[in-house]
Amino acid sequence: MDIIKKHEQIAETKAALRKELRSKRRALEAAKVASASKEVCEKLVELKAFSEAGLILAYMASKNELDVSFAVDRAIELGKRVAFPLCLDNGGLKLLVPNDKSAFSVGSYYGILEPDPARSAEVQPEELELIIAPAVAFDRECRRLGQGGGYYDRLFKKAHCFTVGVGYDFQLIDELPVEKHDIALDAVLLPSLTLENRR
Repeated sequence: MDIIKKHEQIAETKAALRKELRSKRRALEAAKVASASKEVCEKLVELKAFSEAGLILAYMASKNELDVSFAVDRAIELGKRVAFPLCLDNGGLKLLVPNDKSAFSVGSYYGILEPDPARSAEVQPEELELIIAPAVAFDRECRRLGQGGGYYDRLFKKAHCFTVGVGYDFQLIDELPVEKHDIALDAVLLPSLTLENRR
């Protein structure tokens, strides 16, 4: 099979998976989102990488993504700095530590809450000590299927820190279509399962 045809097939498979799993996620009841988020956050704050990190990259959940705000609040209580991504029009991310919880506004690209640069401090990828990453799907090798923009894959190449994916049990699938630019995480936390990358 030629490379272009193979790439097209992988892209089609990824698109179908995204459609199916986003639909499942949107259908989740609020109580299910809350209970799963609590379970995963409890695992998250127990990680050695969490306790040792001084600067963490988290995210603001949208469209029924797993909510990591409990872990974010715990990190701040412990005196850690927590950064959030701001999507740029060049396909990159600006990493910002907001001054407080009010320093967020709805972003122009994906309609998610993003930190306001005027009320935040910028940090560089190389400074991060832990990245908490959302995804559409994961596999047992700790690979992730993101939203399709490649933002996190590009970030992982610049950051040299522990990476953990978080999600719901149904987001774990047996076989994830992967390409060269797809980077595996160090761990994946789901309500009923913890996966570690043994690489």
